[in-house]
Amino acid sequence: MSRPARLARGFSLVELMVAMVIGLVLTLTITTMVARQESVRRGVTSGNDLTSNTAYLSYLLDRELRSAGAGFSQAVTGNYGCTLHASRNAAQLLPATAAFPAPFAAIPQDYMLAPVMVFAGAGAGGSDVIAVSTGHSGLSETALPVSPGTAVAGKVELSNTLGMRGGDLVLVARDGDPRCMLQQVRAGFAGGTDGLLPFSGSMAADVVAGLALADFTGDFVKVSPLGNATGNQPRLQLLGIGANNTLFAYDLLQLTAGTQALAEGIVDMRVLYGVDSAPRDGTVDTWMAPTSAGYTAAALRDGSATARDNMQSILSVRIGLVLRSDLVDKADVTKATLTLFDTLPAALQHTYTVPAGTATQRYRTVEFTVPLRNVRFSR
Repeated sequence: MSRPARLARGFSLVELMVAMVIGLVLTLTITTMVARQESVRRGVTSGNDLTSNTAYLSYLLDRELRSAGAGFSQAVTGNYGCTLHASRNAAQLLPATAAFPAPFAAIPQDYMLAPVMVFAGAGAGGSDVIAVSTGHSGLSETALPVSPGTAVAGKVELSNTLGMRGGDLVLVARDGDPRCMLQQVRAGFAGGTDGLLPFSGSMAADVVAGLALADFTGDFVKVSPLGNATGNQPRLQLLGIGANNTLFAYDLLQLTAGTQALAEGIVDMRVLYGVDSAPRDGTVDTWMAPTSAGYTAAALRDGSATARDNMQSILSVRIGLVLRSDLVDKADVTKATLTLFDTLPAALQHTYTVPAGTATQRYRTVEFTVPLRNVRFSR
């Protein structure tokens, strides 16, 4: 027997259309959920990347800046603001004989010693460049007086050389002299009660750019231990943003080769000085931009007593960074402008304009303050 007609007829057109509509609704719902999930995933990934980058950059810059001025801040009148003369393997390093490599080509070639100095707008996109000088002697933070008239080619005479060893790098400077010189202690030397301190090695030179060791005659000549050529190396660096939104460092003494990439994803860096204004009480009571009168790089480099005093008044730096993730969303996720230092007066704030076409990438602003502990106890 055949099946009843009502059981063999299948789906009606209306039933098929209802089923198709339900299927399309389910497909659309699933697609929307997948798209949203992908957007959330991108947001989480971008946020995690920015958080990791923020933590690393904060640690990195804090490490480089916190010890600024170590090794030479105990002799401010001779060391702060002196034009450093240094050589390596008989070739003049400082003052540099050519422009520094990118992104530091705009930095003056005659490097003046200071714990921290900011060159406003000298980096990529008008970002700031930081020059930081740090000694790492690990043995002494005291400037040692040179016996008058004993500075001659290859040596100086101190009251004693306790703590000195072969390969040590020292700064030779004189109060009121706008020039200073880097020297290296002779290999194999071991300090003691004998005051003779001999110089030789790759970083030693009797004459650099017209400045001779024998020129450091008379009173008020001091030797400041900065570290060692192979261990506890001093760090005289330039830090700034260059190509591909990368933070670069350049070692002015070339103890590490070339320009080094430190981190990616930084599109802007701005710096403020934390200043102990008169009357001095050892605390930060005002913030100064590196474009403020008396605190521009040009003003701090003019060799005057005022410039040294202003260097000594800088007790901390406040760093503002704008970071950007590489991941791109379909829609805009960043507003047109971002503000750094928005808790400070308007004159100190910096507005970053998001470049056209990049609002679909996530940005983050970061600010942190680094105290300069060595400057607080400088004299």
